[in-house]
Amino acid sequence: MVNWKAVIIGFILTVIFTSILNQVIGSFGSYIGVITAGIIVGYMVNYNWMNGAIHGGLIGILGGIVAVIIVLIVGGGPYIMESFGVLLLVEIIADVILGAVGGAFGAMIT
Repeated sequence: MVNWKAVIIGFILTVIFTSILNQVIGSFGSYIGVITAGIIVGYMVNYNWMNGAIHGGLIGILGGIVAVIIVLIVGGGPYIMESFGVLLLVEIIADVILGAVGGAFGAMIT
């Protein structure tokens, strides 16, 4: 069963971490933010590595959608709109994988 409280907290942490780390480190910082939030959520659900991976993947999906929306708002322009589908797909896949890995790791450290 999904712990939605942990997912919402993880989503908020993902947005905060990726926003801060993206400004400090660059685009690589957003991936570190997703992994870090995934570890925290995996630790919060505290069941097994698969449950942590599921919760990490959920925050990856939500975080990826928000990241693409932010890129569209900040970047804007017709070029971004043309590549919206590819951008959305790649960002969400990357964030789901990284969130799931972080969530599994966070669940295993408890």
